[in-house]
Amino acid sequence: MISAAQYQKLVGHITDSFQKNANGYFINIKTDANYGVTDAFYEAKGSYSMLTTCNTWGNNTLKVTGAKACLWTAFDTAIFEKYE
Repeated sequence: MISAAQYQKLVGHITDSFQKNANGYFINIKTDANYGVTDAFYEAKGSYSMLTTCNTWGNNTLKVTGAKACLWTAFDTAIFEKYE
């Protein structure tokens, strides 16, 4: 559970992590390389690497809200160990 203030930080951090077009909308990446039929991908700020993964981004997002997070992680295991 997170507070309303933490939720606002969460939404702000997620929103700020995406690139936006001239109209302020997230930029959709058109691709057939999806995990499932409901997947969508968007242009983000920064870059992906072995050291900066989606799990690193998720962990950093938890840190922004003040929630339990790892010092650093490339994998989800350490994050899930923080939560029951």
